[in-house]
Amino acid sequence: MASYGLKRILGLRSAVIINLGAIIGAGIFVIIGIAAGMAGPAIIISIFVSAVIAIFTGLSFSEIAQHISKEGGVYEYAKESFAPSAGFVGGTMWTFSNMIAISAVSLSMGSYINALFHLHVNLIVFGIPVIIMFAILNMLGIKNSAKTLSILVGVNVIILIIFVVSGLFYFKYADFSNFAPHGFTGVMEGSALIFFAFTGFSRITTVGDEVKNPEKNIPKAIIIPITCKHSCCGVIKKWKIK
Repeated sequence: MASYGLKRILGLRSAVIINLGAIIGAGIFVIIGIAAGMAGPAIIISIFVSAVIAIFTGLSFSEIAQHISKEGGVYEYAKESFAPSAGFVGGTMWTFSNMIAISAVSLSMGSYINALFHLHVNLIVFGIPVIIMFAILNMLGIKNSAKTLSILVGVNVIILIIFVVSGLFYFKYADFSNFAPHGFTGVMEGSALIFFAFTGFSRITTVGDEVKNPEKNIPKAIIIPITCKHSCCGVIKKWKIK
């Protein structure tokens, strides 16, 4: 009788790419600008605080991933650690949070298109096709998704490098004179908002049954992207703060 099930076809590189694809995107381009408006030059502290929280959260995920490598991520972790009801609550919250994140990212793309081509089209017109396109891509299989994400992550990294290099010509120490215009509250608000840009580091846990040697590769795939994200946020803050 034929055996059906998921195949472990994702190595460490593909696992890292999947997580990078989830966290290097609209958040790093859009959120940090809004957060800078809240925290001012103190956005440096906001990035550090959110990075520390993300790292500890990621370490928690990676520790659990060493013992539970099933497909399902948050749902399986809560179910195995506590009870099926905890898995239901955790899985439901994770699903709804991703629905909100997907909506925010797709609408952000629409705003980029409007700004680039000087259009005034409803953002939903762009957002819905983007969601459908990536849904179809995911339906074609995890391997195709990983290959596509490799290209998208590469493009994003190139764009970030161009922004950083260009921004260095506009860097001024005078921009840091009023370091925290909105005080501690602004710094914490900025940190909370930036944390949204860090989310996605647990994405690989939802496809745990398709990762080779999951006990080792999933924890690594969680920590590596968080470190990369912190580095990217740290450099682009210089050209975002005016």
